[in-house]
Amino acid sequence: MDQMNKYTLEFRASDIEIKYQKQSIYKLLKPLHHGLILMSLLLNTIQIITVTTRESYSIPFINITFIGLSIFSFVIIYKKESLTQKMMTIENAYILLLQLNFTANNIHGQEYFLYGSSFSLIQAVTYFATDFYLSCPSVIFHLIFRLVATTLSADKFDLVGLGLTITTAIFLISVLYICNKAQRLQFLMNYKEDTINYQLQTLINKPFTKIIYNEKKLQIDVLQVNQVNQFFGYNQDLCFGCNIRNFIRNCKIADRALEKWIINDQTNLKENWIAMVQRTKIKIRLCQFNTDNSLILILENSKLDTKQKQVPQFVTNQLVEQFLNSKKTLFNLQFKFGVMSILMLGQYKIKTINIVKVLKKLLNTYVFQGKVNLNLNGYKMIKLKTYAQFLYIFLIQVFNIIQDMEYSQNIFNEISINSFDNYLVFQLKLSNKLQFVQLYQKNFFIKYTEQHLLITPLTQDLVFYFNKLIPFDETNASI
Repeated sequence: MDQMNKYTLEFRASDIEIKYQKQSIYKLLKPLHHGLILMSLLLNTIQIITVTTRESYSIPFINITFIGLSIFSFVIIYKKESLTQKMMTIENAYILLLQLNFTANNIHGQEYFLYGSSFSLIQAVTYFATDFYLSCPSVIFHLIFRLVATTLSADKFDLVGLGLTITTAIFLISVLYICNKAQRLQFLMNYKEDTINYQLQTLINKPFTKIIYNEKKLQIDVLQVNQVNQFFGYNQDLCFGCNIRNFIRNCKIADRALEKWIINDQTNLKENWIAMVQRTKIKIRLCQFNTDNSLILILENSKLDTKQKQVPQFVTNQLVEQFLNSKKTLFNLQFKFGVMSILMLGQYKIKTINIVKVLKKLLNTYVFQGKVNLNLNGYKMIKLKTYAQFLYIFLIQVFNIIQDMEYSQNIFNEISINSFDNYLVFQLKLSNKLQFVQLYQKNFFIKYTEQHLLITPLTQDLVFYFNKLIPFDETNASI
């Protein structure tokens, strides 16, 4: 309530008040005003025709003026929508003059009651549609006008009528105040929630999703997602809601699906959990979003720190020294790269790699029958920020497969590289594509590293799509 004026109910912050007025105009006031204008033009035109033909061609000035006012109001609001409420208030006040059209001589008593009730209800609609600071003075003015006009017309003062007028004013103003206050509070709550939702992606610089269990649909509704492709099992052919629901269904906490926790036992969910997805341990964080009872699921890290499983550094150094002293035959080279691949498997550290430099080194190390052209498509240098050791393992295994295929008269003549905003395209020109794919799919190291490097699995066109959107360094994540 501190954010609203106690008496007028206007928001103290001008930007919020402007947004509230715009929403009110487009969602309610503008359609309502157009409907009232249409009704006014139609009914007043009928009334003018009726009066001029039945009552000796007398001129109904009040109705003619009402039509002119309606047209004028439409033009004003068309040019400046912010005046919608004020023009509706003026039109609502002018309705009072229609009371002067009806007398005991030209209308039956029951008809008089019908018209009076209908006009009052139309005015009440405008009261509730407009803001309290406009509707409250209107109610007081309208009731006083009716009381005075009735007293002068009847040529007597009715004490009961005065009491009814005062009581009606108090009740109606009280209800208008409560309703307008509730409407503005609801807008304020929605405004704050939308603001928070907009800022969530900045506040939470990690893959996350905002979800809520829909009891009517008996499913988990996905309200918001950030970095959806980082969730395990992501499929670009599915909607983001389907991807998240699949992840929640496959994610297990204490041998129980996360989906079951959310549906049946959400109150017992702790903030931090170690979960299992596809035989992989991950750390997730769950936060209750109190404004709409939704749940925010954050991927703290997509895999747990595996440093404790790495080969000790002194063992690695001894193996490297042995490799340097051994003869540089093809067999020793492949054995060396195979051992190096095993040593690097558990290292998730992210680095920026000069792809051109790495490929040139591999092309100089391996021996192929013909010259292999490195097509950079106009680039002089191409860099990729990714899991460095996994990339080395992956490329080594790809070159090993091509080297093995040399014995089957395979022709390898070009590597083409192209860089885009979110991915790096790497294409091989081989004569025997089918054999390469078969060996590629059977390779243990490729199976392990491919899921961390590529956006989509390799197909027979031999185009690799390396992902540039690496969210965070998993080795720096703490349990």
